[in-house]
Amino acid sequence: MTDYEIAEKGSRLTFDSIGAYVRSLSLAGVDILMKTPDGEQTHGGAAILIPYANRVRNATYRWEGKDYHLPKNSGEHSIHGLTRTLNWDVYKESQKAVLTTIIRNEGYPEELGVRLNMAVDSNSFWIQMNFKNSGKTSVPLSPGMHPYFRFKDSWQIRAYAKIKMLEYADGYFPDGNMVRVDQDLLSSESGQAFDNCFTMGNRITLMLGNHSISIETENMPYFVIYNGRYSDGKSVAVEPMVGAPDAFNNRIGLVMLGPLEQFTCSAKFELIK
Repeated sequence: MTDYEIAEKGSRLTFDSIGAYVRSLSLAGVDILMKTPDGEQTHGGAAILIPYANRVRNATYRWEGKDYHLPKNSGEHSIHGLTRTLNWDVYKESQKAVLTTIIRNEGYPEELGVRLNMAVDSNSFWIQMNFKNSGKTSVPLSPGMHPYFRFKDSWQIRAYAKIKMLEYADGYFPDGNMVRVDQDLLSSESGQAFDNCFTMGNRITLMLGNHSISIETENMPYFVIYNGRYSDGKSVAVEPMVGAPDAFNNRIGLVMLGPLEQFTCSAKFELIK
């Protein structure tokens, strides 16, 4: 593991070369992310989840007539991608960094080149994910990230588009239906325990007590909201994603990247005091 830092005008981000994991983030002197209490990337900070962000049912999917088997790391299922243990190549300047890796895994149809661009300025953090399929067949793609946002007393999400929640057939796996929900639901005041996937447009505001975070995405229309045990009662995970949970099987939001094709998605997190 190698720690890196980028900083600009009172903002500071630290990340690891292992997994391209964002360990901490402060914007204009305000600590934004809850740090992981146990070293596990998906229990704090902001894990980068590639090529699939959420669960794949039974750690298995069928692609172009062939069955692929992924690591089982969530009971009988697979979760959070294949790149969290990879040592990424890093090119760093003062306020920005470029990280690259290649996915080569028997559970994935082809080699996939990945490049991350990350940058901070006086009040924002921006991350862009770039993918290139260098193989001869198409590949499935449904990446995302897992940031835990610190809050004081309460949190609430304000959306600027209709909010719809994916309905689940069983457990964590969407059945393809969506139901519209009231904005007031997406708040700590609702008392609900969340591990649910929503669509809310490409811009939301997360109000966190002493400050707010504006989140603006490109090609990441799904958000998983999580405030379960790992949030520790002092953070909420709002996770931008390209596709829905189990997208490798249900195809909801799935990107099918053809040979030599490229795909880009991004998210910007801006502090509002």
